[in-house]
Order: sequence, then structure tokens, then C-alpha cells
Amino acid sequence: MQLPNNESERLKILYEYQIIDTQSQENFDDLAQLAADFCETPVALISLVDADREWFKSKVGITITEVPRNLAFGSYTILQNEIFIIPDTLQDQRFIYHPLVISNPYFRFYAGVPLINSSGFTLGCLSVMDFVPRDLSVKEQKALQGLAKQVINYLDLHWQKVSNHSKIRDIIQAIPIPLMLFRISDGLILYANLEFMQTFQIYSEDLYNTKISDLYEEIAEFNSLIETLSNNGYLHNQEILFKRKDGSSLWAITSLQYLKYNDEIVVLVVFYDITKHKNNETILQEENEFLQSLFQSIPLMIALTDVSGKVQWVNHNLEETLGWSLQEFQTHNVFAELYPHPEYRQRVIDFMQSSQPVWHDFKCQLRDGSMLDTSWTNVRLPNGQTLGIGQDITARKQSEQAFQMQAEREQLMRTVSQRIRQSLNLQDILNATVKEVQYLLQVDRVVVYQFAPDMSGKIMAESVTPGWTVSLGVEIEDNCFQLGAGLEYHQGRKRAISNIYTAGLTDCHLNLLAQFEVKANLIVPILIETSGENSVSCLWGLLIAHQCSAPREWEENQLDLLDHLTVQIAIAIQQSSIFEQAQIEIAHRQKAEIKLRSALAEKEVLLKEVHHRVKNNLQIVSSLLQLQAQTLQDAEIIKAIRESQNRIESISLIHKNLYTSPNIGKLDIADYINNLVAGLLISYQIVPGKINLQTNIDSVSLNVDEAIACGLVINELISNALKHAFPNNQKGEISISLHNSSNNIELTVQDNGIGLPDGLDWRNTNSLGLSLVYDLVTEQLEGNITVERNQGTLFHIEFPQLTLHNSIANGAS
Repeated sequence: MQLPNNESERLKILYEYQIIDTQSQENFDDLAQLAADFCETPVALISLVDADREWFKSKVGITITEVPRNLAFGSYTILQNEIFIIPDTLQDQRFIYHPLVISNPYFRFYAGVPLINSSGFTLGCLSVMDFVPRDLSVKEQKALQGLAKQVINYLDLHWQKVSNHSKIRDIIQAIPIPLMLFRISDGLILYANLEFMQTFQIYSEDLYNTKISDLYEEIAEFNSLIETLSNNGYLHNQEILFKRKDGSSLWAITSLQYLKYNDEIVVLVVFYDITKHKNNETILQEENEFLQSLFQSIPLMIALTDVSGKVQWVNHNLEETLGWSLQEFQTHNVFAELYPHPEYRQRVIDFMQSSQPVWHDFKCQLRDGSMLDTSWTNVRLPNGQTLGIGQDITARKQSEQAFQMQAEREQLMRTVSQRIRQSLNLQDILNATVKEVQYLLQVDRVVVYQFAPDMSGKIMAESVTPGWTVSLGVEIEDNCFQLGAGLEYHQGRKRAISNIYTAGLTDCHLNLLAQFEVKANLIVPILIETSGENSVSCLWGLLIAHQCSAPREWEENQLDLLDHLTVQIAIAIQQSSIFEQAQIEIAHRQKAEIKLRSALAEKEVLLKEVHHRVKNNLQIVSSLLQLQAQTLQDAEIIKAIRESQNRIESISLIHKNLYTSPNIGKLDIADYINNLVAGLLISYQIVPGKINLQTNIDSVSLNVDEAIACGLVINELISNALKHAFPNNQKGEISISLHNSSNNIELTVQDNGIGLPDGLDWRNTNSLGLSLVYDLVTEQLEGNITVERNQGTLFHIEFPQLTLHNSIANGAS
């Protein structure tokens, strides 16, 4: 006997219909009678072919209910895709000796149409038979095929009803809350989950003899509840006193809802046991809100799939989120639409089939082509079906991306700031800046453009992707600025141009950009504050990001990033200018020192003048930073500038002490440290009496470099303590000690504040202050530093004492 190629899958689908060996149904019987009447045959059958037999769901003209499969005409029909006709069985070699042909009922004619469902599986056939040879007209054949389609529709309706009941039972069992269904006509409990039976101590054999009224302490209360339910159709969050099977009481929050189940009006009742929490109103309120939200809506996507991975049911949230209905899931290959890439789609299917109870993130494509970030987990049900639970995580992904971009921007700012600290070479700083910006923004080119006094200009630094025209070193003739264009850049205006050809640019500017394949760009002016009584902003140049491959829509934070970087570049330019001035000052001082060798009496005066000028230059830097801070709105940048001012002030104070000291070669370290910390208290606006500051300073010998390093270290540690050690305006104490120890100098800074955060590796942190402390101690002072975190924070620093040889050399200089 020949079997269909998909026999195992066909049988599996057939059994899922749960229709074999069921009672006769009028709708199927009517179709069988119509087939016999229209084709004018004495026999008509609607049959289903399982593994062993052809079973007759409906029959006309015969009394038997089934035949063995090896004798069944339907075994041949289910192998066909179209109608199967045997005009004369005695003329067909396959049926000459067939028992149903050569003996009662002596069939001589057979015509059968395979019953093929929407999934392509043949379940059985609709057939007509006669006791004499004959044939069917074309009209009769089309009618028989049309009736077969109607049979399939009735089969699918039956299957859907069975599937829905099965899904309801599985879902109810999977819900970890007691619930049950009772018939409204007589109050008999029709179904309850395990949670319900355990809660009410009812055995499964007793369940279906139990009425809902048996569970109520007060029958009058039950009758009133049913009356209210009839008026409203549902009831939510009713506090009711029940009784268990053993007679004990049970308080529960109950919700009731009318449903139609097996063509009967039933009531779904959901219970939430609050017996233990009845007297705790706060917990009761929280759990009541939780229950209410549970019934109002479930903010998750839920899909039920069978063992073959076919979607059986989805909730409304999934339909709204993904834009596909349950019917479309069952009639279309929705997975191919949601996950177009075959390999990625297979990963999703493998995850579903694994039924792993973990969350996994996937991207799906919606109907409009947009991408949606989702996260899914699985629950394997006892019947082998899988409950997929998902949620839209677009907001979470956007937050993660924003955090990542923010971290990258902060890293870039730290990189540029560190380069400024490490080098006063402006060209090195500009080269590093354009390289980092190009990498972060993923643009084709980033340049720093400097204006000359006549508003001509040149490219000072460039980072460009290979394959695009290099502009560094190329003579650029752009007379647009000389003709007055770009006035807005003098006023600090920033521009984000997504397409240069729709931005209203002048022809001369468009022609220049076309030379370098520019399609879109970001432009931020670099403004320098001029020193003097009436400081003004001067346009030094532009920081520009070019997109050459295509137009590009820019994000606002990308423009803000360049704006923040121009502040750093301006600082670097000013520091470079100050450095050049300092170089000139050093050259002048060197010339002066030659003269001083011949006039020892003038040495002290000239040295004081040098310290005075250095101090003044540092004050200029501090003033520039102050002026810069007044132009800014970002609190973090202003905070960083003020911290830089404190560092500069600690250096400036040393030079002030040197040129005001009676002995130019000796620095009063105790006086210096006291003045330094007093200035910090004023800078951080510490209320008198809030922080008790104690110092214990020995008379130690430090050269200028060591004094500057010590001053910066103390500045950073005291600043950190003032900012972080005493939150919420609490009082505290800070102590500083500096002592000679053998050939070393010991410096201790201690506070009794809240201490450093647990797990903080202070040697490897994003904090500029702690990084600066570590570098100064280990590299500048060639010492070591340890930290204790008991009852506050204690930094213990030890570095070599200035040798006699070094002291003499320092004095000679």
C-alpha cells in the first residue's frame, strides 16, 4: 500500500483535529446528502484516513462506519491532488479482485475528492459510489469539488474550536493564580486549575460535583454577587470570604467575567489569596493594584506555538506591537517577514525550539521596514506547546546606545584634555583631536581650519578616510570669507548641514566644497578670548566634519560634541600662546642670567622679577579660564575650569612666596600650604566652622619642582575631600602633615568623611584629580602613595628628600 510522502506529519495534523470516532454532525451529514443528490449516486461518504482505517464521518447509502485502510478506496484518493475517478472498477486492474467490488456491496463506480487543508495535508476524502459503471459530468465534478472545500471549512472550524479549548486549558494551567470556570445555569464548576484545587483543598475527582455556591460562607452574598455580575457583565477586585473543603475560611480578592465556553454561558473566576495579609492594608493595596493591572492588560507580547513551531495563538499586545494578526500568522510565513535574513531567522527558530527559560534579544523588521528591538523568553507547557513571552526593548536599547555614545564622548574629552596636559605642542593636540573625532562620528573627513588676519585660511590638521581627497597642505583659495561670508561664525553660530545643495550656500562656497567631494558637514567656530580690560571673542578658525559619500542627517549631540571640543582646542591654543610667551620669557631670563653672573648683587632682584612674571602669567591663565567659564552654561565644564584654576593657583602661590620671601632661595613650606588650603576653602565656599582644617608642617627643603608637585597633590586631595567626603552639608575634619623621615619626606592628607566608594580602583579611574595625584607622586616626585579607607580616607605619600648636591645645584641655578 503506497503512503503519502508526508504520512507522519499528515497523521499528526489529523489527530490534532480530534474528530475521528466523534458523533455524527448535521452539517457534515447535509454535505454528504448533497453530494449523493447532485451526482445522483446511491452512496456518498465523508471519510478520514488514519494509520489503520478509513473512518466515515458521514455516510449515505451504507451502514458500515469504517473499512481497513488496505481495502479503502480513500487510500488511493489521498495520494491525489485532484478528483480521483474509477468509471468501472472491473476494468481497473487495481480493483478487479477487491472485496467491495466482487462481493457485497458490489461497487462498480467510484469518484473521490481529497480533503486538503490550508497547510497542504490531506485528511481524507469526499466520495460518491454507484453499483453500476458510469462517469461524472464536468458540472458534477466541479460541484463535488466545491462540496469538498465546504467539508474542509467545517473541519477547520471544528479544529479551531478544539484548539481554542486546548489553548484555554493550557494557558489556565500555566497561570500561577487560582482560577476556575462555572456554568451560569446551575453553578456547576466545569474546570479549575491546580492552583485553585490546592487553595480550596478540592480533589480532582470531587471537582465536577462541586458548585460555586458550596464555596461561599454566605449564600446571600453569592446571590447578590451573581445579580451584580448579570447587570455589569464583569466584576473586578471583590473581597469575599470563602470556605475550603475542610470548612476553614479563606479571604480572597476575586474577579469574575462572563465567557462563552462549549456553547454555554460560563463565568471565569480568578482568586488571589489575601488571608495572611487581610490586616495589612498597605500590602493589600499593593497586591490589589497588581491584580487589577493584571486583568486590565498584560504589557507583554505572548505567542503560543505547537510542537512543530506553528503559531496557535497570539495576544493583542503582540498584534499591536508587531502589526501581524493571529490569522496572518496562521496563513502567511510571518517569520520570513519579521526576520528576512535566513541565518538570523534560523537563530530565532532555534531559540524558540530550545524553550530556554532565559531572555534573549532579537531585532525584527516591521511592515514599514523599520527595525524593532525585542527580548524573548520561553515557557514549555506540559502538552509540548511553547509559550513565548516578549517585550519591546526599543527604549532600553536607545538608552544603552545613548549611554555608550556619552561614554565615548567623555572618553574623547578626556583624551583631548590629557593631550593638552601632556603637551603644549598645538599641532600634536590638533592632530589627535581630528583623528579621535573622525573615529567617533564615523565621518569621511575632519579638519581644523585657521583664519589669517585677512580672512584667508589654511588647513591646520586633518584626518581623512583613504580614497577621499586630502586637503592638508593644499593651497585653498576661498575668498567667500574675505567677501564677508561667514559673519555668523564670529558670533559663535554652529551649523549642521545634511545636504550642501539644499542649504542655501553661496556658489563660491559650493564650488570649494565640491573640490573635496563634500555632501554634508558639521561646522563649529573656534573662538579665542582676548586678554585685556575689555576681553572679546576672536574667531580663530573652524572645526569641521565632512561626509563625502552621501548626504547625512546629523544628531544634535554630534554638534554639541564638536562645540565642547572647540573649548578644549581654544584652551590648547591659549596655552600654546602662553607657552610661546613663556619661551620668550625664558630666553629673556637666560640673557639676564648671563648678566647676573657679572653682577651678583642684582641676582636676587632679577630672580624675584622672574618669579613675579611667572606668577603674573599664571594669573593671566587663571583669568582667561575665569572669563571662559563666564561664557559657558554647562555646569560640568565650569566645574572643570574652576578646578583647573585651583591647580594654577597652587603653582602661582609658590612663585608668589618665592619673590616675596626675604630669602629668595628658601620657601616657607608651612606658610605656603596654609595659604593654599585657605584659598581652597574660599574657592569652594565652605561655611566657617563646617570643616575643621588642621596642619602639622615641618620645616623641610623643597625645590620649586617638588613644591609645585606637592602643592598640586595637596590641591587635588583637599578638593576631592571638600567635594565628596562630607555630603549633605555634614561637618568634618581634614588634617595635613608634612615631615622629614630619614632621607625621605612623608606627606599625609586625611579626612573623616564617608570614604572612597567600595570597589573603586583609585589608581585606574576616570577622575582627573586622582589620576593627576598618582602621576605627580610616582613620576614627578619619584615616590609612592598608599590609601587607607578606615573611618574616612587617608593618603600617605613618601618621596625622596632633596640631596645636598641637588640643593647646591638648585641654589646655583
